[in-house]
Parts: sequence; structure tokens; C-alpha cells
Amino acid sequence: MKQQNILIIGQGAREHALCQALAQSPSVAKLWASPGNPGIAELATLAPIQGVQEWVNLADEIQALTIVGPEVPLADGIIDALTTRGLLAVGPSQAGAKLESSKIYAKSVMTELAIPTARSQTVQSVEQLHRVVEREWSLPFVVKEDGLAQGKGVTVITEPAQWQDFLRRSPLSSGPFVVEEYLEGREVSVEVLTNGHQYVWLPTAADHKRLTADPKSPNTGGMGAYSPVPWLSDAECRIIDQRVLEPLVGFLSRNGIDYRGVLYVGLMMTAAGPYVLEFNARFGDPEAQVILPLIADDLYEWFSELAQGRLLKPQIALTGQKAVGLVLASDGYPEQPRVGRAIDIGRRVSGARIYYAGTTVVDGRLQSSGGRVLTTVGVGDDFDHARTIAYRQMAEIRLDGGMFRQDIAINLANHG
Repeated sequence: MKQQNILIIGQGAREHALCQALAQSPSVAKLWASPGNPGIAELATLAPIQGVQEWVNLADEIQALTIVGPEVPLADGIIDALTTRGLLAVGPSQAGAKLESSKIYAKSVMTELAIPTARSQTVQSVEQLHRVVEREWSLPFVVKEDGLAQGKGVTVITEPAQWQDFLRRSPLSSGPFVVEEYLEGREVSVEVLTNGHQYVWLPTAADHKRLTADPKSPNTGGMGAYSPVPWLSDAECRIIDQRVLEPLVGFLSRNGIDYRGVLYVGLMMTAAGPYVLEFNARFGDPEAQVILPLIADDLYEWFSELAQGRLLKPQIALTGQKAVGLVLASDGYPEQPRVGRAIDIGRRVSGARIYYAGTTVVDGRLQSSGGRVLTTVGVGDDFDHARTIAYRQMAEIRLDGGMFRQDIAINLANHG
């Protein structure tokens, strides 16, 4: 059996979950990760480097299939650089990643394709934003930064005090922005593997973006998730295919946009049907942590084919189980997370997974180094079982000032 070296770019819980899934494949010769984290170090050889050129050189040196986790290297064109060097890689080209790196561009694509999305307006500065909102918009509304913001560039404005606070916190030099109407409904994350011509669905997921259960608490990169989504019907999935995925993948194909990776669609399921909130050019985080454990296929085989522009088969085989993930965050997150706090993992709960994120080792001890510190995931035959495992594992972990939400997937406990 021919084996392949794998290089995972990234250092979060998403990349830890990818490493764990790929480590199970007999076709993987050796796992590398850059820059990685202490949890990933138990599965892969770490390369403490940063930057597109450095990563391309490493991939060339070890002749690896490269899988890119975070959005920034994709926006910087790492896939283009890897493929130009003749190396296998999973992820969209820079042109494909623009669906995530520019919300203005994404909105223009949706308008061109008549993909349902919120009514919006583009402005170039905070000053212009202020004028436009005061003249043309009424509460509630949403303000989105045009570029990448690590999942935290969206502000939902529901009352005047929030609007004034946003204006105080935003530098005059910032912009452009997209201001758009506030949509009512339930959010769902739909992720597919695509070669830029066809696609296959991954398990659906729903994440909890607010810091706490309070709907006025800050938006974060995600405080927990569950998969699959039991309240999303087959009929609704067919509508998402027809109105969103088929037009978008057709757009990629017609325009010759090289896209061999994960396409993420954040949707609001409204009374009028699905509306697109955002596109991402990679696995979601924390969605990946609950999606990947549910895949029964050898993930390497899918990625190997995808890197060569092919889909392994018409459908991904799943375990049939459910997954619930909880994010442990540092106090002060998302604005000013406090780092350098000792982490005690405690007892390992049977059936639980722990994916490290903002962590480092100092003098032999595990410490926090970022806002989102780790994710605990429970997998079970029903959501009640999965949720119990995830929370039991979280209860074992000690982090001074650490916080997590108590309500992740709480309304799904009776869904099998």
C-alpha cells in the first residue's frame, strides 16, 4: 500500500480534529502540522514556522499532501503556491477563498446568482456607515466587516446603546462594511466537499456564536456546536441544493475558479426559506470538531481524490451517531482574553474527545494562549448521550477564569 505524508496547516481545535481523523488512516505515512499545538503534537510532528513560502517549502521537502485549516493562508494564496510547485493540496485557490475574504464580493456573487440573502448596503468607512444608518436603516440591523475577522467581524445591533458602543469602538480608519437587514430564524451550517464542479454534503451542524445564552452577549468565533441538525428537513436540504449550492458551484465551474476543498455556507432558516448569511472557504470551527467524528469513511481517501480534482464517491459514509461540542474560553474573550493560565485536563471521560486550541506548554505545564482554549466533544447514539459525555469531560477540566456555555444543544436532548 502506497502511503502519503500529510501536512496540516493551522493550530486550532479544527486542525486537531483533522489530525485525529487522518491519524486513523492506514494510507498516511506521517503526519506533520504547522504550527500545531500541544494536543496535535501527540499525533503529528510539529513544524514551528509561519508564512506561505515557508509552508510551501516544507510541503515540497517532505512531499506532503497539504490540508489548510484556517482562512488567512487561503486568502493569501497558499493553494495557488502549492499547486504551482506541483504539490497536492486541499483548499480553494485565492480566487475561491475570496468568497470568505470579502463579504462585498460574496454579496455581489449572491446577487448575480439570485441566491437568497439579506438586503444589504456597502459603505467604505465608519463615517459613511454612520450617515447611511442614521438616514436609511432602522433597528435591528447587522454590520459586517468586509475582510477576515476570525469569526468576530459581525455585530448585531438591536438597540441604540449597541450602535453607539459600536461607533465608539470602531476606528475612523476602519472599513469597508456591509450593513444588512436582521433576519429572524434558526442558523445552520452546511458544509460540502467540492472539486469546483460537483459536491457532496458533509453532516449538517449548528453552532452557538454568542458568548453566553444572552442574545445580547458578544459574537464570538463559536462557543459550541452539534451535528447533525435534527430540525433541518430533507425538503429544506433540497431547497438549499437548488437555491444555493447548485448555483454557487456552477458559478465556480463556469468561471474556472479552482476550488478543491470545503465550502461552508452559513444559513438562516427563515419563514420564507433559507437565506445565506456567509460563505467560508474551509471547515468551520467549532463545526469541524462535531462533523469529523461522524464520518465513517477514511478521510485521507476523500482528501487524496479531492486534491486531484475528483470526488471519491457520490456520498460520504457516516456512522449514524450524534455529536455535541463545547468550547472552553479564557475570561475576557472575545475582546481581551487572559492567557498564561494553567490548564488541568483532569480525568479522561470514556467516549469524550478533547481538541486543543489556544494552548501552549511552558516549563512542562499546559497553559492557555488564546481566547478559545479547547473543545470537548461527546459522541453518542442520541443527543442526550453525546451532550452528557461532552459536559462530563468539561467538568473535569480546570482553567482559572475559564468559561463555557451550559446550554449547548440543550433543546436536542430527546432527539435520537
